[in-house]
Amino acid sequence: MEVVIIGAGPSGIAIAHSLKHKLGFNKFTIYEKLDGPGGTWRTNTYPGCGCDIPSHLYSFSFNLNPDWSKELCDQPEILEYMEATVDKFNLRPHMRFVTKCLGAQWISKTKKWEIELQDMIGRKFTKVADIFISAVGGISEPRDVKFPGMEKFQGPIFHTARWDHSYDYEGKRMAVIGNGCSAAQVVPNVVHKVQYLKQFARSPQWYHERPNREFSKLEKFCFRYIPLWQRYHRLSLFTGNDALVETYGAGEKAQRVRTATEYAARNYIYENAPEKYHHFIVPEFPLGCKRRIFDPDYLSALHEESMSLVDEGIREINEAGITSERGTYEEFDVIVLATGFKVSEFLTPMKIVGRQGKELSEQWKESDGAQAYYGTYVHNFPNFAILFGPNSFPAHNSVIFATEVQAAFIVKSLFTPIMNNRASIIEVKQEAEDSFTAGVQSLLSGTVFSANCSNWYINSKGKNSASWPGYASTFWRETFFPRFKDFKLEGGSTLWWPKCIVRWLFTGLFNTLLSQHTMTFLLAFGIIKRERILQDIAKLVQRAQAR
Repeated sequence: MEVVIIGAGPSGIAIAHSLKHKLGFNKFTIYEKLDGPGGTWRTNTYPGCGCDIPSHLYSFSFNLNPDWSKELCDQPEILEYMEATVDKFNLRPHMRFVTKCLGAQWISKTKKWEIELQDMIGRKFTKVADIFISAVGGISEPRDVKFPGMEKFQGPIFHTARWDHSYDYEGKRMAVIGNGCSAAQVVPNVVHKVQYLKQFARSPQWYHERPNREFSKLEKFCFRYIPLWQRYHRLSLFTGNDALVETYGAGEKAQRVRTATEYAARNYIYENAPEKYHHFIVPEFPLGCKRRIFDPDYLSALHEESMSLVDEGIREINEAGITSERGTYEEFDVIVLATGFKVSEFLTPMKIVGRQGKELSEQWKESDGAQAYYGTYVHNFPNFAILFGPNSFPAHNSVIFATEVQAAFIVKSLFTPIMNNRASIIEVKQEAEDSFTAGVQSLLSGTVFSANCSNWYINSKGKNSASWPGYASTFWRETFFPRFKDFKLEGGSTLWWPKCIVRWLFTGLFNTLLSQHTMTFLLAFGIIKRERILQDIAKLVQRAQAR
């Protein structure tokens, strides 16, 4: 069985680890368009780029890091962690970099996927696979923005995700268009270096205090050496972040929590932002309608003399500057687009074709936007799974947790049945997918996500194709045991149980016995001797050298 995975970001790393180290399966290849692993943390290198989820939570459960420098780490440290995880678990040999996926098609005659790829020199080639996995993530393609006259501008224009590090912006006049998380991180990190910075922000945001202290040596020691200390810390972070869901839901209890949180955020904004911006800087829409921003010193940066913030968009761009919606014209040397990503346009720009020539993008248009069974499976597309797909985004919790949950779900519901010969082709039933989607949209309809504000959750048809409408723990619980009645299983054998038991004995039990925790226990209690292990390894090396 051959498997092709697209994307070597957090999602790709999660599924690769599950296949290699939990399932004992190695016949998979990951194709990545960038020059290394890390996904969004390799793409986004703008000044101040970092994560607003605590680092001990924004990490893989199978590779906890006791050495995080601070509570909310920056992009270089996160990318280093991603790279280290790939190498620690020997996943790099499965990865092919600087190779992008153009599309894929299910061939009914051969019952396989044909994936079209393109390497760095433009050479196109095709790979055949029994299973095709998309792990491209939700923030891989910047949003296309077009302003009148944009092509006339003589200076550089670049998106935050395509930051031009060859350009020296020091002492220049910079325009920042946008007001999301990226803009909030860029502004305080460049405002002291530029001559003048003007930010065009059509709508306000909810800002909250961002405690971000560095961990002491004692804390790092405890994380590393005291059993379960770091696990407990991580669990407390998870439950605390998961509880934030209560501020986004419907009902009186959610309204009370939200009102109290809005009151604290409003006071924080007024205390830290210049008074001249108070009349437009606090949102009128409810908390959570847009993603909350934990302030990376953005509000204090607004006090700088070189800084200007306006609550309007762009009317026109010419060769030297920008005319705002109210008609104010100013000249700039560089324009930075902090305009977000095509989050609701999943799998862009790949062309995925399923049964009977059905194109995925067209199927999703017919349903008013992307949808998938637990964000993972789509009818008409057999032996195909999506990581971090539609309606799998946690409200304010770790994306890595969500992708690990999905990876485990894919292993249980797709890989294991095929490897056990229970089926050769697995596809979700349309009624199961539609029922799941209807339930999700019903739950989302009463939440703040559907309030009156522009956000990346809602597509042009008014459908929320991004958000998971509840606790992250609920997503884990609902996908822990796959409901095979929701799938069409083709092929396979009725005598798949014996193979399942044998494979478990030779992979699951074997991996359990050789796990780090088991070996530590056996060594600690003298059940096996460290010296004996070293002697056996030395003998194996001598035999290899003799050959």
